[in-house]
Amino acid sequence: MTVGGNEMAFLDTLRDAAQQMGDRASDALETSKLKGKINSEKKEINIEMQKIGKIFFDKIKSGEIESDEDLKNIIEKIDAHNQTIDELKESLAALTSED
Repeated sequence: MTVGGNEMAFLDTLRDAAQQMGDRASDALETSKLKGKINSEKKEINIEMQKIGKIFFDKIKSGEIESDEDLKNIIEKIDAHNQTIDELKESLAALTSED
């Protein structure tokens, strides 16, 4: 069985389309991997920034570092959230001790 010109051209076109799809899939996979690595690096930066924030927060609370009004307001909000957490924990403890 011989393949005519039209059939051969069709097979060539089909092969080229498959190659392009494979290339695009490979590019999409590589793009996804790179974006994942970027996000991983951003998460690591956020972890380190949180560590800096905690150190800074502790130093302000201890009076080692003087703070301005904006920082004082933020610290007051954090203290209020911590107070709410303590109250919620007490409520939770009361509920679990009733069982």
